[in-house]
Amino acid sequence: ISPLFPFQKKKEIWKKSLCKLQKEAKVIMINPVLRRELKTKMRTWKAPTLLVIYLAILAVFGGLILSINELESYTGGFDPGNALTIYFLLAGCQLGLIIILVPALTSGTISGERERQTLDLLLITKLSPFSIIIGKLMASISQIILLILASMPVFSIIFLFGGVSASNILLLFFFFIATAVMVGSIGIFCSTFFRKTTTATVVSYLLILILSIGTLVGLALLNQYAYIVRQQGLTYGESLLIAGANPFVGFLSVIQNQAGYNIVSDILGVRNNISKIPFQPWQVNMIFDAIITCIMIFFSVIRIRPVMRRRK
Repeated sequence: ISPLFPFQKKKEIWKKSLCKLQKEAKVIMINPVLRRELKTKMRTWKAPTLLVIYLAILAVFGGLILSINELESYTGGFDPGNALTIYFLLAGCQLGLIIILVPALTSGTISGERERQTLDLLLITKLSPFSIIIGKLMASISQIILLILASMPVFSIIFLFGGVSASNILLLFFFFIATAVMVGSIGIFCSTFFRKTTTATVVSYLLILILSIGTLVGLALLNQYAYIVRQQGLTYGESLLIAGANPFVGFLSVIQNQAGYNIVSDILGVRNNISKIPFQPWQVNMIFDAIITCIMIFFSVIRIRPVMRRRK
């Protein structure tokens, strides 16, 4: 027996384990489009610059908490309600930044490939249209998730004053991610439908504006029409069907329990909840987000699939 036999045996064991790991890696292989997009986007200066600017804007609002604390300390004590107000403004600022940034990141994913004349190369690969769309969407949303997670230290300042638990912040961040995915799917759809990135960006912002403001305008008009026809406003269920798609209504529903106000309840008319609907507006909004996301992804896949059929 060779004196190197123990080492050779260990070498064979290592080879077998490496082969096993390689087989498992092939099974759980990451989406190739997602892997490529992450490598190309994270290597440039745009990703860290966007992160710094995003956190700087939030830090300015977070710094107001400390400034209010210093001012109140000279006038007889600090009111924790002021800290909660700044927290709600900070959360609203983050929601606004998400709605503004996500279309800019997603509306040029497919149209940008078309403008660079690389879409044909992507379509002739073995990747399915669904994998291409999901990879592009996940690559764009991953940047937003990174921004949301990076903002946790700013939101943790509120723990110094109390009034908000960790579960409240986690629920708020989960709502932010769901909203970002919904808005990103709209941007992906516009990117597949229009050939120019500028046109896709403008249309995606218009669609988001309809969801944000158009639903409230429609709710007010239908409420007045209901008063004229049946001498009674819309019921709670009817209001949820209209305003449930509004991301800002869902946001107010998430934080109203923490604030102690009934802003959304007064808007939707909870007193007219004849059917005793147990759902809160933020829950309905997340259901709408899931439905809109599935519809946008479905039409985006169909939009790029005929190109492959014609080429075949």
